[in-house]
Amino acid sequence: MRIRTKQPAIRILSMTIGMLIGMGLSTGAYADSAATTPQSDNPAALPSSAPAQAPALTQHVLSLIKTHALVELRTIYNGPFAAAMFFNPQTLNYSVVLLKHHDFWWVGETADGHKAEQLYTKLATQTIRLAAPDLAKIQLDARIAVAKRSLAAQRKREEELAQQISAQQKIVQAGTAAQGQLLQEAEALDAQRKSLEEQLSSTNSAIAGLQSKAQAGPSMESFDNQVTPLQTPTSSSSPHKSRIQIRATAHP
Repeated sequence: MRIRTKQPAIRILSMTIGMLIGMGLSTGAYADSAATTPQSDNPAALPSSAPAQAPALTQHVLSLIKTHALVELRTIYNGPFAAAMFFNPQTLNYSVVLLKHHDFWWVGETADGHKAEQLYTKLATQTIRLAAPDLAKIQLDARIAVAKRSLAAQRKREEELAQQISAQQKIVQAGTAAQGQLLQEAEALDAQRKSLEEQLSSTNSAIAGLQSKAQAGPSMESFDNQVTPLQTPTSSSSPHKSRIQIRATAHP
């Protein structure tokens, strides 16, 4: 709620004139009364919406505002509603108005300053009641807007997390597949390594055997086995007589 009292007349008059130019006299909201008689003092008698046509009293007050003939004494704001009290120095009359935005809902005029104050106080109280739904709507609209933005942000965050999880899962799956392939390749290489090691071990054993034989030299036992021994002649009971005969010859 904003309360402004005894504001310079030029501000409210300029605002009101601007509203008049923007909306025209036929769009105002208005309850008519006698020129020196205020509108009903019962707050319940105030309208709940702007009238369709401007009554004579309203047109009269608006013309005074347009010509800067009125001085603003009090103004109170509650949301989009406002209550204002003006004073006419030429006629000593008071004008009290109730308006919402650019629409004048109610206009009253009296020459009694005390009654004008009472009427203004009642109109100011009415602005609190009338503005309650608008103020609640303003706050609810703000809360709904914040909730929508928060929901949109949460959904965006949820989508980002889902995309991140999906990307991570794809990376893990690709990594798992790569690891499986590498494991298979490692197993194949290990089997190949074992086979080569066995072949190498067999080759080393063969080389070691050959080196051992080469360093030992030829085997005499094997040579003896290959050569047939000479047979010794058998001896008889009688000595062997030599077949060689010696002849003695005389030399001449």
